[in-house]
Amino acid sequence: MRKNTETKNVFCLEGLWDSNLKQRSTIEPVLQLLESHQTLKYIHKNCATTTELEYYLERWSLKAYSDYPILYLAFHGTENLVHLVDRAITLNELAEILEDKCSGRIIIIGSCSTMNIDKRHLKNFVIKTDALALFGYKTDVDWVKSTANDLLVFEALQDNEFSLRGIDTILNKIKRITTSFKELEYRVITKKDI
Repeated sequence: MRKNTETKNVFCLEGLWDSNLKQRSTIEPVLQLLESHQTLKYIHKNCATTTELEYYLERWSLKAYSDYPILYLAFHGTENLVHLVDRAITLNELAEILEDKCSGRIIIIGSCSTMNIDKRHLKNFVIKTDALALFGYKTDVDWVKSTANDLLVFEALQDNEFSLRGIDTILNKIKRITTSFKELEYRVITKKDI
């Protein structure tokens, strides 16, 4: 039973997983599953270029989308980078785009290895964006296992308020989930870590 009736909806930006446009890989069915069970609502947009990413991030930061406090970035990634078709963007560049626009929001980076950097840089990201928390993967991940992990994380985020008071309970839930997926090396940085 949901303790906090306020739904934490997801604003998902997804990159191209394959240069072959006939390939239909997407995270959207997971979001559809959660929506069909009335867990959350979502907005899903495909982003191939930096311009598209910047446009949608700017839109997400508007008050009109404040009921979508979870930003889910589903892209290919490598250490400190989120890959788009036209170029890779660093976490620092991403933080500059989102600077001071993420108060009370959680950012989930669903990209391989992007979070495989010094914790100081991740803390700086949280400081610069004013996000409540940053979640993501430190290693290359298996699609099915990381998708299962993300699904459980989205569900776990629903029961507690997005505040410094609620973050401890959220962290405990995330730790329980990620113990089943230790090989994914899921990292969580919060405002309390600063």
